[in-house]
Amino acid sequence: PMTLVECYPIGMITMMDNEERDEKVIAIPFQDPQLNGHRAIADLPSHIFSEIVHFFTVYKQLEHTPTSASEVVGREEAMDAVRCAIATYRKHFRIRD
Repeated sequence: PMTLVECYPIGMITMMDNEERDEKVIAIPFQDPQLNGHRAIADLPSHIFSEIVHFFTVYKQLEHTPTSASEVVGREEAMDAVRCAIATYRKHFRIRD
């Protein structure tokens, strides 16, 4: 809680969560020496990618909420989702540039 980590997006997993679209941006911390060489989600070692997908398909089981990973997209799509989220936040809270 209350932690800020500077990172950059490498891709996004689009999911269905309770029959609603749910986008999970996958980002790499700038200061992580094990991962900060990766620039695209396809660059991740397969076991790390599999762990991420597995986590997002089971993390709501205790709530009995069905989830499923439906699509993996690249960095540009992830950046578009981040920009859209920022714009929605600014609009909702009436924040001007």
